[in-house]
Amino acid sequence: MPKAVILTSTFLKSRVAESTQLSDAEKIFMPQGKEFAVTEFFPDRGQHLRLILASPLTANDGSTKLQTVFVYDPHIKIEGEEALRVIKLPVPYFSQVGNEEIVRGGRTWYDWRQCNTTSNAMLADFLLKGELTQQAKAQGLPEPESVYMRIVAKYGDTTDHSAQTKALKDLGIDTYFSYTLSGKDILTSLNAGIPVVAGFAYKMDGHICVIVGYNPARKVWFVHDPYGTRHGSSDSYDIGVGGAFDEYTNGTMQRIFWDAGGEAGWGRIVTSIKGKPTGLESGL
Repeated sequence: MPKAVILTSTFLKSRVAESTQLSDAEKIFMPQGKEFAVTEFFPDRGQHLRLILASPLTANDGSTKLQTVFVYDPHIKIEGEEALRVIKLPVPYFSQVGNEEIVRGGRTWYDWRQCNTTSNAMLADFLLKGELTQQAKAQGLPEPESVYMRIVAKYGDTTDHSAQTKALKDLGIDTYFSYTLSGKDILTSLNAGIPVVAGFAYKMDGHICVIVGYNPARKVWFVHDPYGTRHGSSDSYDIGVGGAFDEYTNGTMQRIFWDAGGEAGWGRIVTSIKGKPTGLESGL
């Protein structure tokens, strides 16, 4: 079972907020060097970790018991073999650069607009064990996205999340797009072997990538970015270069995935594949 070690005297908190804003029933003072067991831990907003304690601890009011708590990440270290397990799903990487450009309703889908379609094509090809790749070869199309973009085009524009949902359903993948995903939600999906197509802040319109893993020891997320290699949380890119398993730190994720005001992670949750439930929650 993972063990938490307090590096700097701090508070365990029932919600992400300044400790001075919390009542004694909402926080637990933890001195430097204190150790305790946790069953689960997840990166969360505001550079915090969400911890599930192995046993409830008593809050500063002397009576309230807390078991799900938040702690400022730099103030704590998680130890133990379970805490160091790296998730790195073998998702095929597709680049949106050089995609076919198709016309729908008089509007051209230029390749620089196809991050959503390319990211969902990566998700679908992985979950369907290369089905899109096989169809592209059978139909003489240049790449898996060529198959998938034609399905999306039946329902709407490449940027339309509802059109993507309908296209995935045509392939037997039931999903929904959420605007309130936490780190726990993403890691639950990754632990189930399912990547998360996610929306990131980028210029005025945003950008869609695929979260394919996490390294808890190094505190980095692995992201397939169909546009290339992003320079941290900036709007600068090496376009068409790299993009597979890019490493996003928790700090980068905080700046471009979660906002400072609360959980606001945008992403797609897969609820069933070919009629088989994934066990992931609905309505996140």
